[in-house]
Order: sequence, then structure tokens, then C-alpha cells
Amino acid sequence: MNALCDVFEKKTELLKGKLFGKFGEPFFNEFCDDFGCSAVFISVSDINEQAYVFRASEKNVNSAWDKAKSNALEFIKAENFEPQWVKVDIAFKGEKKPFSDVLSSFTKIYRNFFRKGISFDDEFNRALIESELNTSNLIDYKAGKIDITALNNYFVSNDMKTLTQFPEDVITFVCKSAFCDENNKVFELYSEGKNCGRRKIRFDKITAFDVVTSAADYLSMQVGLDGKFDYGFYPTVPKIIPGYNIMRHASSIWSLLCSYRITKNTFVLEQAENAIGYLIRNMVYKYPNKDGRENVLYLFEKTKNEVKIGGNAVAIIVLTEYMDIVGTDKYKKTVTELGNGILELFDERDGSFFHVLKYPTLAPRDKFRTVYYDGETVFALSRLYGLTKSEKFLDVAKKAADRFILKHYEQYADHWVAYSINELTKYVPHEKYLDFGIRNVQSNLEKIYKQPTTFHTYLEFLCVSFELVERIKSQNHKCSAIDNFAEQSLVDTIFHRADYMLNGYGYPEYVMYFSKPDSFLGSFFIRHDNFRTRIDDVQHFCSAYYAVYRNYEKLEEIKAGRQSK
Repeated sequence: MNALCDVFEKKTELLKGKLFGKFGEPFFNEFCDDFGCSAVFISVSDINEQAYVFRASEKNVNSAWDKAKSNALEFIKAENFEPQWVKVDIAFKGEKKPFSDVLSSFTKIYRNFFRKGISFDDEFNRALIESELNTSNLIDYKAGKIDITALNNYFVSNDMKTLTQFPEDVITFVCKSAFCDENNKVFELYSEGKNCGRRKIRFDKITAFDVVTSAADYLSMQVGLDGKFDYGFYPTVPKIIPGYNIMRHASSIWSLLCSYRITKNTFVLEQAENAIGYLIRNMVYKYPNKDGRENVLYLFEKTKNEVKIGGNAVAIIVLTEYMDIVGTDKYKKTVTELGNGILELFDERDGSFFHVLKYPTLAPRDKFRTVYYDGETVFALSRLYGLTKSEKFLDVAKKAADRFILKHYEQYADHWVAYSINELTKYVPHEKYLDFGIRNVQSNLEKIYKQPTTFHTYLEFLCVSFELVERIKSQNHKCSAIDNFAEQSLVDTIFHRADYMLNGYGYPEYVMYFSKPDSFLGSFFIRHDNFRTRIDDVQHFCSAYYAVYRNYEKLEEIKAGRQSK
């Protein structure tokens, strides 16, 4: 027995102690009473490669455990494989059902949201756990199909017998699972539902800090020497996401800067500065010769040859954040000129903005592109007023916010609208804006609580709305909507979403099934888009947990106050 086998032996003993110690051998053998066998799956990864899954089906759980473990040990010894991460799944509940019913169920759920394993025979000799089914792209959710050729190829690569045709019935099953990390720390995992496969922990302030730190580290490592990010990946395919979006570039810098406020990681700040350089190099003047006019600056999108008002807005947000953190006015002229660009796209008649121009002609392209741009723009103008005290920026922000109220922007549950109202009311705490801010969150609480995907921007939306509520209370602003507002429901929803969104976090028990686990450890992914890991995805998660972190004590105080009653 070599040293690597000894490492594996130690980890599997810890895992067995965790699962058998909690549930007991008889608990797992009840599965044998229903299906005539016990099924055990042991996944091992060296952190660099996608996990290998070793499986066994025997008359009792101990025999299945020993066989699966023996299969894994044989591989570790033969390949000199380093078992840094080990995960065990033991089937404990199953249901035999028509394969056609299983296929039809795929079309009724989000992609990769089928959270059970499937055995394609009664003996569990062709059984795949949930992680394999989804990260190997074996299920076509849209068509409600599994391609038999792809499935057989997977069987062959995992030393299982192939199928000549699909069976009439299959067995869907769930497992009790545990994971052992590189430091021999063991975690029990959720067995069922949308949390399936994730470690059971109590979400707290340390959790928020840890995920902000790792997400910022991930984003920092995506910044190249030229200041441009590696844009994104589909980590299970694997495939690079093509194209680039300068607005997502900008917002990713923002999350790096916010994370720096709490981590003080100088490398993160340096990478943010590098990315700011790339941002600045993608700005153009409308009036290069000035002619006595105010300078107007635009951020332009190279990949689509266009200027988006949201680009100017996010650039202002990023650069004002940077100046505040570092204590400089280095970009004051730049953000003022970007603000002038926004003003040129404002329609005084109805309080709307023109969203998109063609580049390089700056001719009109799209009057409206997305509601995000409106919220980003009011947020940016409010910040710009805070920096410059120029009334022209505040006046436009107010008129645009009036339009939010008139057009019922609360229907969009948009985080940028929430950011904008919170920022605007720091300078203009008028009741109409405060009431709108409260209605904006109150009307969306139930929807957000029940959202089945991780939908990262919702937690930002909730936290910035919480900050608005707290400021109304602490500064005694007149706001009729606050009288009947259920702040405890808001706090409950924040804690619920903060925990639920960890289903998109790059825990090792998730990323061990990706093509290059170490590349995505500690990042965030979008499960229903083929585990997409793009810079803006990570940015929104990072910003959300940063918002939880900075409000945590107050949130916990309100939560504890409710529980003590």
C-alpha cells in the first residue's frame, strides 16, 4: 500500500464514520429491502482533474462500500493518483418509474435542476449519481431526452456495460452524501432538493467574508496584463464564452473594489487598477476639438460598435468607488465628462434616457435596450452629484426617478433601481422617492423568496433596500410606506437568499465534477446555463455577499429580536 492509498484510506474512514455514525448501517440496508441491493459511489479528484467515480452494487451496504473502495484504491495505485478530494454517495431512497415519465419531467424544470440519480437497470450496475448526469451534459432538458450514444460513451469510459436500448422503467434515487477535503475536514451534504450536493453549514458573517474573498480572488486572476478579463467559461464542456462586454468589465471592477474594502488585499486593488486602465482606454470624446463646448465622454463597446448609456453609468460608479477608496480625485474630470455624455442622452420631455448609439458615428440605435440602464444611470448621476455638487446631475436624476414612480418600475424587481433610489435619497430624501423605494422591495419579497434559481442580483436588491429602510428609520425621514412595512420579512428573505445562493458557489464538492476543478474553486456559477461562470456572474454574487457582510450585525440583531419574542 503506497502513501497515496494511505491518504485515501484515511479519508474514506472519516467519511464512513460521518455517514454510518449519523445514520447507521441498518438505515442504508433498508434500501436493500426495497431494491435487493445497496449502491455506493465514491468520487475522487486530485483538484486538477474532473472527479473519477467508482461505484458498486452489492447485497448490503458494507459489501458495496468495500467493493467501491477497492475499485478506487486500484485506480489510485495504478495511476499514482492523489486523492485530494473524496466524496461518498450512498443510495438510501429510490422510486421505480416509467422512463418516459422521467424524460417528460425534464422539460418542466430548469436545465440541470433534475437532482436525483438514475439507474438504468434493476441491479444498479448502470447507475449514475446526480452530479454525473448534469455535469456530463447527458440530459437534453429542452427536448426531454437522453441520447443513448452519449450515455453509452459515458458508460464505456466508466467501465460499465452499454445499453442496446433504453429500459421501459428506470429507478430514480437519492443519496446520503459526505465530502472530505484536502485537509481531511468532512462535511455532510444535502441529499435532496435544490440544495442537493452542497455542504450543510450555518450561514454567518464569516461565510459571507469567505465567499467575497474567494470570488474576488477568482476575478483578480482573470485580469490579464492588458487589464482585460478572461470573460467566461462553460466549465463542464469545457468551452470559452466568446465575445466581450465592456459594461460587465466595469461592474466586475466594482466588485473587486468593494471586496478590497473588507479584505485589504493589495493584489486585488492592483488588478482593479489594471482593469481600470483598460476601461479608460475604451472611452472616446464626442467633441474632440471642443469648440468651446463641455467635454462629452462615452464608453464604447468594441465588439458591437456601439455606445450604451449604461456603460457610462457603470464607469462612473466604478471610478467614484475607486476615488473614494484610495482618497484621490484622479478621475473627477473623467466621470464629469461621462456624466455630460449621459445628459446628452436625456429626454427632458418624459424623463427617459436614449439607451444606445452607433459607434463611431454616434447616430441613434436603440431608444430602449434594458431597464437596467435606467437604474444604473440614476445611481451614477446621484453619485456624481455627491462628488461634484453639480445640480445639473441631480436634477436629471430626480426627473428620471419621477418616471420610475410614474411607470411603476417596482414591477421589474431590479437591483439597479434599488441602488439608484438608495443613493438619490441620500441627497433628496423626499417622501415620494422613499415610498417608492419601500414599495419596490415590499411588492417583490414573496417572488424573490420563492425564486428557484440562485438569481444573484436579488440579494443585492434586498440588501440595498434594507440599507434604505435603516436610513429612513435612523434619520426619521417622512415615509408613509414604512409604517406597514414588514422589515422582519425582508430580513428573513435576505438570510434565506444568502444561504440559498450558495448553491451557485464553487464549493469543491460541486467543482470536482468540472473539467478543471482548481480553475473554478471559490468562484460562482449559473447552474441552469450549463454551469456558466462569467465575470459578471461572479461580480453579482461577490457584490451581494459584500452587501450582506457590511449589514450583517444589524441584520442579525433584527433576526435575533424577532426570535426572542
